Formats: sequence, C-alpha cells, structure tokens
Amino acid sequence: MKPFVGQGREEVTTAEELTPVDDHLAAILDMLPVPDPIELRLSDALGLVLGAEVTSHVSVPAFPNSAMDGYAVIASDLVDAHEVGPVHLAVAGEVLAGGSQLPTVTSGHCVRIMTGAALPPGADAVVPVETTSGRGGRIAFHRPVQQGMHVRTPGEDLMPGQPLVAAGRRLAPADIALLAVAGVARVTCVPPPRVVILSTGDELVPPDHEPGPGHIRDSNGPMLSAMVRATGAIPFSAGIVRDDRKALMYAFDTNRGHADLFVCTGGASAGTRDLLPDVIGALGEATSVRVAMKPGMPQILGRIGECPVIGLPGNPVSAFVSFEVFVRPAIRKLQGRRDVQRPSVLARAGETLSAPPHKRGYLRVRLARQDANWVATLTGHQGSHVISSIAGADGLAVVPEDVTEIPAGGEVRVHLLVE
Repeated sequence: MKPFVGQGREEVTTAEELTPVDDHLAAILDMLPVPDPIELRLSDALGLVLGAEVTSHVSVPAFPNSAMDGYAVIASDLVDAHEVGPVHLAVAGEVLAGGSQLPTVTSGHCVRIMTGAALPPGADAVVPVETTSGRGGRIAFHRPVQQGMHVRTPGEDLMPGQPLVAAGRRLAPADIALLAVAGVARVTCVPPPRVVILSTGDELVPPDHEPGPGHIRDSNGPMLSAMVRATGAIPFSAGIVRDDRKALMYAFDTNRGHADLFVCTGGASAGTRDLLPDVIGALGEATSVRVAMKPGMPQILGRIGECPVIGLPGNPVSAFVSFEVFVRPAIRKLQGRRDVQRPSVLARAGETLSAPPHKRGYLRVRLARQDANWVATLTGHQGSHVISSIAGADGLAVVPEDVTEIPAGGEVRVHLLVE
C-alpha cells in the first residue's frame, strides 16, 4: 500500500514553489515610491538624508581670533626673547571672547586675550599664558614667536561657496554642527516614513490583558512598532485587528491617509482565517509569496493605492526575522538611504548550524570574540515562536539555500542586529 502523503504531496512546499529571498526583497524595493524631500528645521534633521547639497555662504572664522588664552603681541617685539633674557611688554588692555572693544597693540605693548576672542588691531601673534611670567601691568616673554602663531585666520575652516554636506548624506551630529556654524537654519531632507502596523488575529489580546482560553498576548505589534522607531521611521499602530473582512478593510481604509507603508503581521499563511491577501487585493493588489527562508516563508506583497503593503507571518520570530530581511531595507529606501542593509561579519560557528534544504536559514546567535575571530553560538531553541531566541541575539547567522549544515568551526556570515 502506498503511504499517505497528504493531498498527494511528498512535501508541504516544493523547491519550485519557493521564491528566492533576494528576488522577494528586490520586488519590495522596486515597488517603493521615490520619497519627496521637504524643508525642515536643522534641529529636526538628525538622521535624515539630505535632499540637496548645502554650500557655505560665510567664512568661518569670520574674523581672526585667538586659539589660546594668553597675550596678543607684535611678533617682531619678541625676536630677542630668551629663557634667561626675557623681553618685557606692558599690558595695554584685555580682550574677552565676544568682546567688541578692541584696544590697539603698539610696539612694546601686549594685550591680554582669551580663547576665541578677536585679535586686536596691530597684533599678529598670540603667546600662550603658560610660556610667560610676571603679572599685573608687565609680562615677561621667554621665547620668540612667529607671525600668525596661535591665531585662527578668517576662512580657515569654511569659505563662501565651499560645499558643506552632499545630497544623499545621512545627517550625523557633526554635520549638524557644521551646518549650524555656517548659519544654515533649515535644510531639505527626506522625511521619516510613516509606517502603519496591523496585528491581525482573533487569538490576540493587548499586553496588559489577561489572556483567556486560547488567547495570547500580542507581542508582534509592540515589537514591530519598536523596530520601526529604531530605524528612524514613525510607527502608527492600528492595534489588534480581528480575522474579519470588514474589520480589516476598515483598518486599512482609516489609516491610508497617514501611511507611507503598511506592515501587517498574521494572516499570511494558508489557514481558513488568513484573510489578508483577499482584503488587500480587494482594496488594491496583493500577492501571496512563499519565500525560500526559515523562519518567515509565508509573505504578502501588495499595494493599496500608492501605498505599499508588506505582510509578515504571525509567529513572533518569523515576524522579527522578516522585518530585518525585508521591512528594514524598505524603510531605509523610503528614507532615501543607499545603505539599505545592516552590516554583517564573518564568524566561526561555535556549534553545528542547520537549515532545511532549499531554504535560507536565519539562526539567532550570540557573538563572542575569540582570538582574532568572532564565534557565533545559538541563543537556544530556534522555534519560530520562541521569543527569547531573538531577545538574546546579537545577529542572524545565515545558512545559504544550497547548504543544510555548517559544522562547528565552519565559516558563517552573521547579519548584525546592532549598528
């Protein structure tokens, strides 16, 4: 008698039915709209991608000023200064940082000056206070000084017309400082995308509720909101949406106005209550995809109007891994970033790492430094429902589709979960 194989199939999903991970990611990235830059205050631009090059319209410094606390002098007055035969100069005044009253320095005189203060007329050098002696109205100088010593010249840092920050650069704190010192108060940037998150499932209750029989607390909604926020995007939670066609359509319809991207979790598989593909398709277009990966095989790719929709599996680990592989790159592209992928490192497997045939395996690992190598060890049970396996992970060890096992000591690439 021929053994029972379930609706005549040897496998639940055959290799021919699987879409390669890279192909699915490419399809997601290809459907994303090109973001339009907007003008923002400089204080709101950190981490955003600059939409247009910024050039300087000013000189920085704008005036010659002192790089040290000390004395503004005429360099030729100190030609004969020596440790045992100092030159003495009379103090003719003092200049503070921000001071506008500048005494003129004449031969035989010096002016006490603070760091950042404007160089007074007549002076052409500054002598640090640490190399002088004496106090009050007469100061001894023990060594010669060259013209321009310890003086910051106009335009030394920036000149008019000098490029400051190129278009396409993600603004870092140092860029903010550079733009601020050049007097740039507003910049054109790609705004942070707004991501609406839907957790679907009749079995879900909010984290602050006590689950009844057959119910579980929703971890995907809070997790995905946090992951969206960590990417620099703005999360909007649609809350828990029941496995009901009208409820799902209402959730999409009421959130379309403030969504640059929909991310759904649950309802992507083959159950009788997995309604998302039909609902998204009724509102726009949708495709159910079986991606050659574990965890995270069932995925949804769709669009409602101009807004792309990414549907992730409901198991928490599958949703987490799928976000890293697909959603984070999508958000980064919507941010105008070129570096859509997180960094990765090569490591040595601290134990055997296994994956099913024809699928790319993503295993949650901890990384430790051992001599010159990173060593990757599993965080524990790798089931797609085991949330502790992602909470303790530094990265995702990637087992290629044509490999089912990486032995202990073998080389493995690890997708980092930290920047």
